[in-house]
Amino acid sequence: MVKIKVTQEKFDEHFSIDDWFNFGQISNTEMYAKMILFVVDDEGNEVSPEQARKMFKAIPKKEWPEYVAQFMTAVRDAFVSPTNGGS
Repeated sequence: MVKIKVTQEKFDEHFSIDDWFNFGQISNTEMYAKMILFVVDDEGNEVSPEQARKMFKAIPKKEWPEYVAQFMTAVRDAFVSPTNGGS
């Protein structure tokens, strides 16, 4: 399993304003290009995009929707305050 970790700071570093406003409409190719920037190892340490690509090569295509959902959830969770449920 490939693990994804999103923080507000890293998201803001890798997404433009246009990306943010059109997040729900990005293509699978664009989603993958962004997603590999947020992959971490089993200890939660960031991996390089090259390492992330190698990790995804072991994942069957049928699991793609699960990873998109995991990424979208991680993005949402990064922007939701745990104390009040909103930012």
